[in-house]
Amino acid sequence: MMKMKVLLFGASGNLGTKITAELLKNHYDTNVVLRKKSQHEIFSDPNIKIITANPLNRKEIENICQGFDVVISALGKSVSMKDNSKHTFQQVDYEGNMNILEEARKARIQKFIYVSAYKAEDNIQLKYFKVHHDFSEQLKLSGLNYCIIKPPAIFSAYGELVDMAKTGFLPSIGSGNYKTNPIYEGDLARAIVAEITGNNNYLEIGGKYIYSRKQLLEIIKTHTNPNAGIQVIPIKIMKVILPFFWIINRNLYHKMAFINKVMQEDLIAPMVGEMSFEEYIQGIIKV
Repeated sequence: MMKMKVLLFGASGNLGTKITAELLKNHYDTNVVLRKKSQHEIFSDPNIKIITANPLNRKEIENICQGFDVVISALGKSVSMKDNSKHTFQQVDYEGNMNILEEARKARIQKFIYVSAYKAEDNIQLKYFKVHHDFSEQLKLSGLNYCIIKPPAIFSAYGELVDMAKTGFLPSIGSGNYKTNPIYEGDLARAIVAEITGNNNYLEIGGKYIYSRKQLLEIIKTHTNPNAGIQVIPIKIMKVILPFFWIINRNLYHKMAFINKVMQEDLIAPMVGEMSFEEYIQGIIKV
C-alpha cells in the first residue's frame, strides 16, 4: 500500500516542526516547504523531503501541489514582537495561503487542512482575525475537502513572556481575569494529522486546562523568576497608546490590537490537549 503524500507549509514554525514529527510518526510521505535554504538545518531526518519555495511568490510555488494527496497549511505571520519582517498579516496569512489554495485546486488534492484562529469570525474588525476568517471562507468555497483547525492559542506564543520574566518584568494588559485554554503544539499536531483521514469541516480545539491570563503569568513567574514583578497596564491606557503604534509601525499596531483584544475576553475552546502549561514551562526552562 502506498503512503499518502502530504505537503506541509509553515513547517519551520513551532507548530510546523511538531506537525512534521507527527507525520513521520504516522508513516506519511512527509514533504515540507521552506522559504530559504538556510532553514533546511531545522530538519535532519532523511525521511523528510524539503522543497525550497516562498508561498508569497506565485511563480515559485507554481505546480507545487502536483502529485500530493493532502496539503496542510500552518503558514502565518508571527505575532511575536521579535518578528521584524515587513510582510503584513494580509500578505502572509491571506495572500500566501490563497496562492497555496490555487495550486491545491489545480492539483485536485484530496484534502486541505488549514490552521486558523478560534473565534476569528467574531473579531473580524481586527486584521489578525480577519485574514484567518477571510481565507477560511475562501477554502470553504474551493470545492476541496477541507478541515479548518481553530485553537485559541499555542503554548509557544508565551515564550516572549518567559524571556521578559527573566529580566524581572512581566506585563499584563488589564486585570488578567479573563480565561483561556491554550494548547501544546504537540497535542495540536496530533489532532491535525488525525484529520487527514477525518471528516470534520471544523475543529475547535484547546488545551485540557483552563487558566486566567493572570494564572498563566504566575506560572511563568514561578518557574522562571519568582522575583519578577507583574506590571498591570490599564485598558484605558492601552486605548490611548494604540493609535500611536498605527503611526509608528502598522504591523506592530495590528499585533498590539490583537493582544489587547484577547486579554479582554474569555477564549475557551473544547478541551482536548493533554499537556499542562506548567509542564510545558518547566520543560523549556530546563532546556
